[in-house]
Amino acid sequence: MAKPLHCKTLLGHHNLDFSIECLQSFLRHSCDEIFLEIFEDGSITDADEAQLLSSLKNSTVIRKKERDEKLETVLADFPACQNYRNSTNFSQKLFDIMLYDERDVLYIDSDIYFLKNFVLPKLDEMPVFMWDVQNAYSFTPVDLLKINIPVFPNVNTGFFYFPKNLFDLAFIEDLLNDPVIIKCFSKLPNWSEQTIWSFLAAKSRSICFFDADQIVMAGFVYNIQPETVAMHLVYYFRTYIKRLRLIPVADAEPCSAINLTAHSAYLNKVDFALEKLKRKMKLLYDK
Repeated sequence: MAKPLHCKTLLGHHNLDFSIECLQSFLRHSCDEIFLEIFEDGSITDADEAQLLSSLKNSTVIRKKERDEKLETVLADFPACQNYRNSTNFSQKLFDIMLYDERDVLYIDSDIYFLKNFVLPKLDEMPVFMWDVQNAYSFTPVDLLKINIPVFPNVNTGFFYFPKNLFDLAFIEDLLNDPVIIKCFSKLPNWSEQTIWSFLAAKSRSICFFDADQIVMAGFVYNIQPETVAMHLVYYFRTYIKRLRLIPVADAEPCSAINLTAHSAYLNKVDFALEKLKRKMKLLYDK
């Protein structure tokens, strides 16, 4: 019997049709019953909301205006957190989805396209993330030496589970007041939310990753394998959706169990420095 799951997503007016198509694939292929809570970023129209509700079964839209008053109260004693929330939409993927209610968070971005039926593993107590092909964090290796806070490697927050008891506003407030982190976030704001999640995850002794062969990051080489369940279509890889649409949908197929891999080692600072050096050299070579 399908188990009911509450899942949150964050989206806006931009690329709405693309977001809906990806989320439809998620709901259609899930062998669990998903109740989708759509956190809009403040940009959707009444017509957008009507389209979302008519296109996505078991869904509800939670408007930013509805959340603002509650979040302002919750963050009243955390001015750096409040300033961060007001400065970027990425912060809504941190504060709004976690603080709106008292449940642990299961979250999915609206740019992940599912290809086959799947069933999620038991999600309880330990954070679970996608495995990224790089350490996409706002800090540099030199910054990490100065920050001196442990962090897990390769955390990607496109699809993740996070237990409520590990979410620590005081810890985030300290991060956002750290002069090194302030400088990091000013240079790479797009990765700031993911960076904070990776620091928070380190409050757990270990984390899990969804099987990277099943939930995959799109790359410069289009690559679909028999075990691929879904692809995260980040940035310019969104054009891959044209190819993914052509893959036959077999709704009668069995449910693929999504596997988890446990990880307890923190990001090695030397390995991180070498990774960044290799990526920089590749960019220079490609020019």
